[in-house]
Amino acid sequence: MRGWSLFWLFVTWAIGTLVVCAVVHRIFELDIDELHPRAVIASVWSGGELRARAVLARAGERAPALDAALTAHDGATLVYESIVAEGPVWVRPDFLLAMGFVAGHDGIRATYLGRTEYLTPDELLACQAYDKGVEIKSLSLTAGVDVPLVLALLSQRFGATVRTLLDEARFARFRVTRSTPRVLPHPAVTAETMTDDDVRAAVIAAGSFLARGVDGEGRFRYLVDAPTNHVQSGYDWPRHAGATYFLAQAASLSGDDDMSAATLRAASRLRDRATLSCGDHRCIGTGAVVDLGSSALAVVAFVEIARTKLDPEYAALVPALTEFLRSQQRPDGEFMHLYDRASNRPTDVQFLYYSGEASLALSRAHVLLGDARDLEAASRALSYLVGVGWSFFGSRYYFAEEHWTCQAMGDLWARAPSRNALDFCLRWQAFNRALQYRNGDTSFDADGAYGFGPILTPRLTPVASRSEAGIATLDAARRAGISADELMRLEGQTRRSLALLLRQQFRPGPRHLLVDPAAINGAMPGSEVDWQLRIDYAQHTGSALLRWLAL
Repeated sequence: MRGWSLFWLFVTWAIGTLVVCAVVHRIFELDIDELHPRAVIASVWSGGELRARAVLARAGERAPALDAALTAHDGATLVYESIVAEGPVWVRPDFLLAMGFVAGHDGIRATYLGRTEYLTPDELLACQAYDKGVEIKSLSLTAGVDVPLVLALLSQRFGATVRTLLDEARFARFRVTRSTPRVLPHPAVTAETMTDDDVRAAVIAAGSFLARGVDGEGRFRYLVDAPTNHVQSGYDWPRHAGATYFLAQAASLSGDDDMSAATLRAASRLRDRATLSCGDHRCIGTGAVVDLGSSALAVVAFVEIARTKLDPEYAALVPALTEFLRSQQRPDGEFMHLYDRASNRPTDVQFLYYSGEASLALSRAHVLLGDARDLEAASRALSYLVGVGWSFFGSRYYFAEEHWTCQAMGDLWARAPSRNALDFCLRWQAFNRALQYRNGDTSFDADGAYGFGPILTPRLTPVASRSEAGIATLDAARRAGISADELMRLEGQTRRSLALLLRQQFRPGPRHLLVDPAAINGAMPGSEVDWQLRIDYAQHTGSALLRWLAL
């Protein structure tokens, strides 16, 4: 009897959920008609600022304000945002307003006292209002528009208080399609059209962006706000080392003297400013507690600098750091990820990435210097990561961020092949493939990205890092004689992801919304709407593209 009660409870819940979803879909579904725009918002932008605006019945209509702005500002860009659909939006509570828009495609319209004002997607992108409304800290996710910012902008436009607008104004959202009649569009790279020349040019552009941001003391412009070109606060030594590694790769590919010099400035900062004593060993960090990842990625960077002969003397710095990495390894192969310099003791805690980074670092060090202890430590770490470390119920159906692990697997394959590790990485790629977007899945340019649904804007850095791991897996799979069908799936998955990265790279990007487009040329944004430019975004993208060229 109790079983039947639970059954009917479930049925009732399922039917109720379907009804609610159907009602919400009916209310908020947009009837998109691109052939017959309801209005065209014409804007003139220059230097990242909105200079003039007119609401037209159709594109191409003349407006004196637009003509005057185009004449007054050199390099001004005329943008048409054609309203192809409109729909309701709830303004209370804030959560519903925040989640009422498709980021980068929907704007907000407000009508008050017979006057209508528009905040277009371009305006919201210029002030970085998307994906700032709702934060889920436990998952490091943000979504929705920045409601206080949006309401403040509308309040300024109308000269009325936010409370007055919320009480008396009528709000709606609208979908746009964009066109820039005076700017020739670049053909979009796809998985089918992507060439090695496209990939090589993107690598050099990413390397040039990072190199321009290395100051005289070897410090990167770590986090840059693309619209304003302002440097934000914060720094991170593992990412500094990772960016130095990619710069060494890009300098080797391009032969560019400025890139080579920037690489050595960044490396010297690791060598001269961040190398410390950790007990009897040398490590990388700046505080009382240092992390494993900083030393691991410094090894990867120093090996690359020595291997490519940018400065062979960096090879002499590697053994002291690999000794530290090995000293942090437990008997089962796992690493302790922190070292307390005050007590001269390791702290046996684990974080994402560091164990895979350490395994890759030891493998690279072995190739350069031939110390068998590094090869043995790297192999033990990899065995733990793909074996005991995943021995729990459901382990075959759940994966964390394993991109460094699978790069280590690929790096070790020629000297210490592990079929268990290859099987792990093939399953990890199959898992990612199931999460990979295809054209039409979302309103975003998401073909090749990874995600869990149409609401959250896909992040681009996971696309890059999973591509790094995917290419390493593809290389090892070819050597292992994996079936042609599996290789084809891996290659198709990777090509779609790399093509997405090429489309999203700022080359030159949305020039009209940027104060200094040349300064951020070659950078990678966090997503289609998150234009914060962190150094590891360019690094992972560039390293993935270089792996593709090597393959």
